[in-house]
Amino acid sequence: MDRTESIAAPPPPRAIARDAHPPVSWRDSLRTKLMLWFGVLVGVLLLIGFVVAFAIARQQIIAGAQERTRYEAAQTADRLLASMESVRITGAAVIGLFNSLALDREATVKAMEALLDADASAVGGLIALEPGALPDGLPMAYYVGVDRRGVANRDLVAIGYDAHQQPWYRRTLAADAPWWSEPYFNETAGGHWMSTLNVPLRGHDGRRLGMVSLDVPIARWAELVEPLHHIHGQRPALFAPQGSITLHADPNVALKTTLERYIAAAGRSDLAEMATAQRHGRRFEFTHVLPIVRETRFSVLEPIGKTGWTLQVSMSHKPLLAALKRTIVQLAAIVSIALLLITLLVRRMAARITTPLSDLTGSASHFAAGEFDYPLHQTERRDEVGVMARAFDNARGSIKRQLVEIQDMSTARQKIESELDIAREIQLAMLPGARVLGADEWRLQANARLEPAKAVGGDFYSFFERDSHTLWFAIGDVSDKGVPAALFMARTMTVLEIAAGRGGSPGLALQEAAQRLLEGNDTCMFATVLCGLIDARSGELALASAGHEPPVLLRADGSAAFVELASGPPLGVVADEHYPIWRGRLHDGEALVAYTDGITEAFDAQQQPFGGERLLAALRGGTDAGTLCSALVAEVHRFAADAPQSDDITVLSLHWTGNDDAGGARPKSVAPRLLRAPQDRARLPELFAAVDAVLVEAGLDPASIGDVRLITEEAISNAIDHGAEPGVEHDISVELAIGPERIDLRFRDDGAPFDPLSQAGPDLDADIDERPLGGLGLHLIRTLADQASYAREGRYNVLHIVLQRPAAGR
Repeated sequence: MDRTESIAAPPPPRAIARDAHPPVSWRDSLRTKLMLWFGVLVGVLLLIGFVVAFAIARQQIIAGAQERTRYEAAQTADRLLASMESVRITGAAVIGLFNSLALDREATVKAMEALLDADASAVGGLIALEPGALPDGLPMAYYVGVDRRGVANRDLVAIGYDAHQQPWYRRTLAADAPWWSEPYFNETAGGHWMSTLNVPLRGHDGRRLGMVSLDVPIARWAELVEPLHHIHGQRPALFAPQGSITLHADPNVALKTTLERYIAAAGRSDLAEMATAQRHGRRFEFTHVLPIVRETRFSVLEPIGKTGWTLQVSMSHKPLLAALKRTIVQLAAIVSIALLLITLLVRRMAARITTPLSDLTGSASHFAAGEFDYPLHQTERRDEVGVMARAFDNARGSIKRQLVEIQDMSTARQKIESELDIAREIQLAMLPGARVLGADEWRLQANARLEPAKAVGGDFYSFFERDSHTLWFAIGDVSDKGVPAALFMARTMTVLEIAAGRGGSPGLALQEAAQRLLEGNDTCMFATVLCGLIDARSGELALASAGHEPPVLLRADGSAAFVELASGPPLGVVADEHYPIWRGRLHDGEALVAYTDGITEAFDAQQQPFGGERLLAALRGGTDAGTLCSALVAEVHRFAADAPQSDDITVLSLHWTGNDDAGGARPKSVAPRLLRAPQDRARLPELFAAVDAVLVEAGLDPASIGDVRLITEEAISNAIDHGAEPGVEHDISVELAIGPERIDLRFRDDGAPFDPLSQAGPDLDADIDERPLGGLGLHLIRTLADQASYAREGRYNVLHIVLQRPAAGR
């Protein structure tokens, strides 16, 4: 039974501190939490609504602005195209009149003046003719200006300006279609920035006669683009056929660079695709972000017919969304005020719900302080609060009853613990104290230490003196812990001590104890036991084990090794079992250390066992028995550290000092001894014990003792099984004669004639399931004996066995 920790009696209800459960603060109040959660929920919903509404409105505003930008770009491009087309028509009219009427020099100038005066865009024009184009055969280069626009006429040939050698003239003369020039500053046309439409002049026969060029001030294009400036956030730009920036919102850019150079200088990589579209004269629209100010704009590039001119209209998102953001902020302020008012209203409504809960909480605080008689309200309500109040009322009565039961249980537990403490003291008092047997030439120390894992345990040890120089000792471990193990341990110790007190060998004591402990063992408990006898004069040992851990032989030089001894079954499992005896001796300064599995199976925090290797390493020679026990137990505790003790710990130590040649250590002869077998087969162990005593008296080594014991058991058992008739007394005996060099065994029985040496030996190579029963014991006799003979002497079977006695020594 495991030992249970004590439970202290609970304090009286009124002794509990009144302030252990203070009133609920407003921060932790359900009312506050309800208000906050409602506010958070409504706020989150409103925030989601605002975000969604803002996103939709933003998308719609941007989409509308983009559509307007496309419209404005298309309308402005149409105006510019109409103006440029009128200039082209004017140039075509001049060429048509010249070819159809065969005009002379003066008529050509007059016709051009009339056509220019009617054109709203051109401020002047140049007609340049190859030699032979006019009736007089002379070349012509005459600039016609519009007086009302401040541009005068000039005869370029007369002033020495060779127009026929200019690149623009040569290009136009070779061209098949009109083309617009890049913007340039024109002194001839009154000192203005111009763009010129150059139209090649062909005769009816296709002969290249010259050209007509018409100058249009850039200001004219600016007038047509001007309406775009009145739309907030919108900026136009006009690009000449070769990419010159003709009109731009930045005066430092307009008429000073091309689109390609502007992109490279300003780092406007966002315009790279638009520049490609401008070179190819195709329409293009895109949304882009200005690199420095991070302003988002939507731009449309609109080609102006097939003139090579392109118009860009760019709309900024910023002014579009500014009004929307102001509206959202105003609306958010209004909604926040409304949310605050709603939250206050919810708080007042929550107060009507939470007030009964607060009253119930106050009653619960008094209950927590042990005031179980404090009034409990709200029990008559039919809602959830009433259910909770009635549950509190039932719990209050149940707690009162349980407190009384706990107090009674605590009293009973204290009584049990007190009784266990007494039982522990009684159990420890049953264990013997240290023993010291000694004379001038020899000294034997016996000591032990036991630490139960619980209040009481199942480990035990015992030793007592049979006489002044013989010590009987035992150590054991019962198969359980707690009170049941302690009771079985007390019974085992009593049975063992009674069996050992009869003077038999350790094997006989275990055999008798096994039979007694099996009787009435309904709980199927068992005990492993190691017991033995030691002669304090010589250090000679006899050990027998009932399933127990092998002891350790600690030599004087500090080395340690496990004793290899055969073992029988644990006590309480089966009866009538043979327990082999191991014989040896302790030499000067040596010790025998026996232990229970609480030593080797002590675990540390990582569930690693102490084990046999650590056991051998922990033992040290040259110390007394008590120090050996204490040091080993201390090493086990050091290894386990903070890990709980899982099993009882027991150590027993025998330490012997003396003269190795004293006390019959030298082999000696023993006169022939005649020992008769009892008629009751159950008393055969007494015969075997008597044989062991003679062998020990002769100082035989353990191996020889084992051989003689085995031969004796097999020969006597064989005589009983094959020679004795049931119900008839028979004479069966063994005579032992031990000399310095040999051991003579003579077995006699008055059974039917039977020669065991003539029987065929067993087939040891056959499978064990196919091998017939019997014959193995006789085979062992023939194998162990140095000499063996059989004779029929009168009515007796006589079997004579001789074993050579080994030389004296360890």
